[in-house]
Amino acid sequence: MEQISISVLAVAIVVFAAPLFVDLALCIGGNFFRARRPGAAALREIRLAVVVPAHDEEAMIESTLTSLRASGPGTPVYVVAHNCTDATAEIAADAGARVLVLSNPRLRGKGAALRHGFSTAIAEGSNAILVVDADTDVSSNLIESTRLKLSEGAEATQCRYELELASGQARSPMARLRALAFRGMNVLRAKGRAGLGFSTGIFGNGFALTSATLDRVPFDADSIAEDVEYHTKLVSAGIPVFWVGDASVQAQPPNSREAQASQEARWEGGRVRVASRSTRRLLTAILHGRLQAIETLADVWSLPLSRGIIALVLMIGLPVHWLHVFAIACALVTLCYVLEAAMLGSEPVSDLVALAAAPVYLLWKALITPLVLRQSRSRAEWARTKREAAQQ
Repeated sequence: MEQISISVLAVAIVVFAAPLFVDLALCIGGNFFRARRPGAAALREIRLAVVVPAHDEEAMIESTLTSLRASGPGTPVYVVAHNCTDATAEIAADAGARVLVLSNPRLRGKGAALRHGFSTAIAEGSNAILVVDADTDVSSNLIESTRLKLSEGAEATQCRYELELASGQARSPMARLRALAFRGMNVLRAKGRAGLGFSTGIFGNGFALTSATLDRVPFDADSIAEDVEYHTKLVSAGIPVFWVGDASVQAQPPNSREAQASQEARWEGGRVRVASRSTRRLLTAILHGRLQAIETLADVWSLPLSRGIIALVLMIGLPVHWLHVFAIACALVTLCYVLEAAMLGSEPVSDLVALAAAPVYLLWKALITPLVLRQSRSRAEWARTKREAAQQ
């Protein structure tokens, strides 16, 4: 009876861990291929606008708008000041943005702000929208690279999205580990999917959609992880997201451990909620021959890498031979993944040295599990991530 219980536990661990490691292996391999082009017969005219959803972002909105002006002079920028209690709207207006004030306590999710910005920009003549968060610095080529990809026929795009560590954070192993994990999720895996011809994913910042896409798949995503939710809808509708790998957006992570825990819990908890709600949709798409949805289904059900590593430790601890073989294979995939993610950054040696703090990071991730579970059951709530003034 005890042996049967151990075997059942081993199978359960594999079922939960397999989507992550299969997806990682695919994405690692995909990084050795070049992303496919949209393949339009001729370039089309793209009238691109930028929508910046903002909730109490007076500290950083001016910097964001400055980088956007440098990236695309003359490109209309709409700042949606959503339920703001600070000077976000006034600062954005002074910086030259078209400010849309949305004050409605019942509309609390980021999705509501995006819909308001999308509808206004399209009504005023734009046929494509680039979304940039209000606490972001963008690369000088972001707007032009996005416009080019859309003009080539893409209906949705996502650029490179990374965390930008301030000088004090760059010396923190824990901060570097968070940035490395973020790069793996939002750069390595996205680039790998693009190399294999899959939809690259949407990460909530630096993505673009055409008005035709919004007509076909309305942006009615209102979960905490509205970006992941909407991506499942795009893939289910047969609309892939194309990779804009030569352009980037960067956001600073929070300094305080409390704010970090809250942010991580929202991300992880939101993905769990989306996975439970989108599975039927993705399975239906697969049955209708949209095989790209297989990878998307594996992605939404993937454990975060830190929790996948915890699962590896559990595998090694169980006295099941075949499970040990599986664990070794997964460990090799993890090693390749971490090395490749480090090499995609500007300071790979420093990132790899920071791995010495991995046990502490894994313990911290385990400790915030109750918060993740609470977020997985919560309704949409747009909670601004608190950052200290020294980071600005």
